[in-house]
Formats: sequence, structure tokens, C-alpha cells
Amino acid sequence: MRNRFTIVTTSLLMGIAAMAGSARAQVPAEPVVDFVVSPSRLEIRAVPGDRLDFEVDVYNRSPNELNLFTYVEDIAIPKSDLIAQDDLAFTASRWISFTEPELAIPGEEDAPAQLQVLIPTDTPPGGYHAFAFLQSQADDANGALMPSGRIGVTLLLEVAPAGYELARSARVADSSLTLGWKNWLRPVVNTTTTVANVGETHVTIGGLHTYRSWPGTSSVSTKLGPHVALRGTQHVFETSTAAPLFGKVSVTTEVVYQVAPDNLPVIMIQEDIWVVPWHLIGAFGVVIAMAWVAKHRRVRTEDISDQDISEQEIS
Repeated sequence: MRNRFTIVTTSLLMGIAAMAGSARAQVPAEPVVDFVVSPSRLEIRAVPGDRLDFEVDVYNRSPNELNLFTYVEDIAIPKSDLIAQDDLAFTASRWISFTEPELAIPGEEDAPAQLQVLIPTDTPPGGYHAFAFLQSQADDANGALMPSGRIGVTLLLEVAPAGYELARSARVADSSLTLGWKNWLRPVVNTTTTVANVGETHVTIGGLHTYRSWPGTSSVSTKLGPHVALRGTQHVFETSTAAPLFGKVSVTTEVVYQVAPDNLPVIMIQEDIWVVPWHLIGAFGVVIAMAWVAKHRRVRTEDISDQDISEQEIS
């Protein structure tokens, strides 16, 4: 009996100890922070005195709102040491800044983070670098904000000698029209234009998509950009407009890029697409076919009924 009591008591004590240990081990889970930045690497070629505004896209992959604070620095040199001009010889962090020090992005959505680069006119030619950081903030157990993770965008900057002319050029890499339907009676024409920067430095691009419908004379223009395309990159412009239920939609694409303040070359593309409501035509055809079948079935039924009456009269 005593042995049994000892075994039961020991088991109870071990169970209580295990529960206490488990309770101590249960630490409140940290908030899920999951975000990505695109592009993660930017290569910029410019000349002294250039000013460049561009953006990186931040996507919040968690279901909760994401709070970020932004800053630019050189990871090789702490901010506190960036005092002497000699220490700044290879870093461009002092030329680059975010336009917004903080960002709030809803769950599973994306938002742009705007960056600005201003190169001093007396900058020596050569290569420079910096890192643009986006650091998340989350609530700790006491409700206070705490850093929980950061992502850096690498910035590589090549500065040409002052007075050196960097060629700016762009071309339309692809253009297409597609037909969509919001519902059975509301067609929509979608236009996609991909513009590539084929110059030696960044270029500002913009333009118009102009939609014209036939029959009729309606015209709708949608502005494109402006967008700063870095060297070797492409940008996709997408627009759409309501279309007639039947007819032709002509789309004129005008792409403008800036070579100089007074030099704005234009690239023009003309495309057409026919709007034909095949689904309505098909549905109308099905209705006619069903009506025809129903009519002939009724006629056949009447013929059979007349034949039965005739046979009854003869008999």
C-alpha cells in the first residue's frame, strides 16, 4: 500500500513539474514579419549635378499591417564615423534619401518607397555605393515598437566626369491589345506597352494611350508615367477602357522620353482590335436552335395526334 502511495505521489509531482516547465517555455510568439523589396539592387550611372527620383516596391506578405522605417547608410562605416570627408570618399549614402521616413502597408498589399538621389556638382568621377534599408517595427509584449527585421537595397552609383554626355534612349520592346469582359454586355480593351531603356544612363519616360471607337467618334486618352527607368531596365505601362459592344477600337500609343530638357523624342504605335460579342451570338444561336427544335417537336406531336384521330374514325 505504501509503495502504491509513493508511486502515485511521485507521478503527480512529476506531472506538476512538467506542466510548470511547459508554462515557462511558452513565450508569446513574435509577430509574423514577412516582406520583400523589388528591385533589391539598383545600378545608377549619372553625371555630377544629376537628380534622380525612383522607387522600390515593398510587398507585405503577412496578413497584418506592416510598419517600416527607412534610412540610408554605408554598412562599412557607422553613421557616427561619417564625419571626415576622407571617410566619405567611396560612399554615396549622403546623396540618397527616402522621401518618407516611415511606411505603413496593409496586410498582403504592396506600396512604393520613394528614393531621391542628388549628386553634387563637384563630385569626382568614379564608383560609389550605399545601402537603403527598410526596417520593420512590431509590438512587443508591452505594446512598444521594436525592430524585428530589415531588408537592404544595394545602390551602386557610377559617376562620369563632369560635362560628359551620357546617351539617353528608349524603345518600345512590346505592345499588345487584349479584349476582356466585365460582364456579358461590358467589353473592355486592355493595352500593354513595355518600354526598355537602351541608353547609357537613366531616362524619364511617359506618354499617352489614346482610344478611338468605331462606329462613332468617341476618344479617350490615358496618361502614361512619368517613370524613371534605370539603365538596362524595362517598364510596363498598362491601361484599359470601355469598348462598344460591337465595332473596332483603335489605340494610338505615344511614348516620350527625355534626352534633354528641350529634346523629347516620341515613339508612336497604331494598333486595332475588333470587338465581336461571340458569346452573345452563340447564345442567340442556341435560343434559335431550341425554338426550332421545339416548333418541329410540336408539329410532329400534332401530326401524330391527327393520325390517331383518323385511325379511330376509320375503326
